[in-house]
Amino acid sequence: MIDTGRAISNSPTKVRLRALSHKITWQLGTRFPNTFPMVFVVGYPKSGTTWISSLVADVLQLPFPKHSLLPIGCPAVVHGHETVWPSYPRAVYTVRDGRDSLVSFYFHMARQIPDGPNPTLPRWLRPYFPALKDKHDVASNIAKFVEAQLDRPHASPVTWPEHVRSFYDPKGGTRNPNAVALRFEDLLADGPGALQTAMDELCGEPVDPDRVSMALDKFSFARQSKGREAGAEDRSSFLRKGQAGDWKNYFTTEAARIFAEKAGDALILAGYESDLGWVDTL
Repeated sequence: MIDTGRAISNSPTKVRLRALSHKITWQLGTRFPNTFPMVFVVGYPKSGTTWISSLVADVLQLPFPKHSLLPIGCPAVVHGHETVWPSYPRAVYTVRDGRDSLVSFYFHMARQIPDGPNPTLPRWLRPYFPALKDKHDVASNIAKFVEAQLDRPHASPVTWPEHVRSFYDPKGGTRNPNAVALRFEDLLADGPGALQTAMDELCGEPVDPDRVSMALDKFSFARQSKGREAGAEDRSSFLRKGQAGDWKNYFTTEAARIFAEKAGDALILAGYESDLGWVDTL
């Protein structure tokens, strides 16, 4: 049976309308910040941008419209995978270890691939899963996927290292003083502390700690995944695992060397490693 609701919502016409709406919203929010006061939440795909958008919106008591077919014309939290623009009046940059982001993205994209040996892939997936025999054989596929995503990224205007460089200034600080960073890993380790610090910095004054606590409870992984705790995997779900450091379970030596060559400097710039010695630990 065809899920007609899903088919209609993902029709080419609606996809194009959403893309146009998103583009116009971005222009309104950056060119007319006083008329359209928005908070931009951006980050590389599978970095926790949707989760963080929900948290920020709840703390600020702002709407977080998703998949709008019309441009957003009111104060709101808006979400995208754009880089950090100098013109953002207020922004939260979601940061996640690029190795984890790519592993999460592998499983996210693999949901579009049928189970079984030698599956037929949609044309757009073929560059990321070349010569695929079994999507569950991650060890055989991950290096090629990492290389492809770091050469011609899907669902992002730039690669992960380029994304990181749009926020972090190699000389210290950030490229946009109106943007604050919120790390996926920090939220997992100390949600109240990480969210409170980011929101205080974003607002320029202390925010209500109760609002922070309630937002974290409302949008916890267990609530959003209908009972699963972080670390309990469901490969069929958009919320697959919600865990930091999962790349160590899937990266091969070849995948690590490719990532280090193409993105190792950004990994250090973002503070995830001090050097490239991690490659030799696999």
